[in-house]
Amino acid sequence: MVTAAAQGRDTRARLMDAAISVIDERGWGAVTTRLVAERAGVRAGLVHYHFRSVDDLLIDAALRMVRGLVDEVAGADGAGAGDPVAALLASIAEFDDAAQTRVFSEILLAATRHDRLRAGLETVLAEFRADLADRLRAEATVADPEATAVVLVAALDGLVLHRLIDPNIRALDAGPALRRLTGVQGSRNRQKAV
Repeated sequence: MVTAAAQGRDTRARLMDAAISVIDERGWGAVTTRLVAERAGVRAGLVHYHFRSVDDLLIDAALRMVRGLVDEVAGADGAGAGDPVAALLASIAEFDDAAQTRVFSEILLAATRHDRLRAGLETVLAEFRADLADRLRAEATVADPEATAVVLVAALDGLVLHRLIDPNIRALDAGPALRRLTGVQGSRNRQKAV
């Protein structure tokens, strides 16, 4: 039997998923209670039962999506096992979701107008950069792991956004350029560059 709490969590998640879908199709500023409720298949009143405002819904949905993306990228080790830069590059190379990229760009712009969103993104990205800096410190030869993590994350964000505009960028091997830019020589355990 489904509890009321579980049903509430499910409805809340459906509303956030619907909000992300509407952001993708229409943009942050065009999201309304009615559109989200229709997309989620619920009554409009439930939007305001679960969220104080449409802005609160959008911010919660945005932070949830970004947290999921960051967790996915941070957990990627596959092709770059033992090499944090290779792992990041492999994760970005496999990322091919234009919808999420469009939503991410809307989120970044909205963060310039919504302090709670900006603060939430700051926290998520700071945690991601700290994890990357720890990995760089442990497995790669860099003079300043914290600054290197900042440069790598910003460069990778830029690559993802630029791929949305110019899909030909996908064919470029950015690994060597990122290594030169950041001074990352590769894993102490691996001599071969990406």
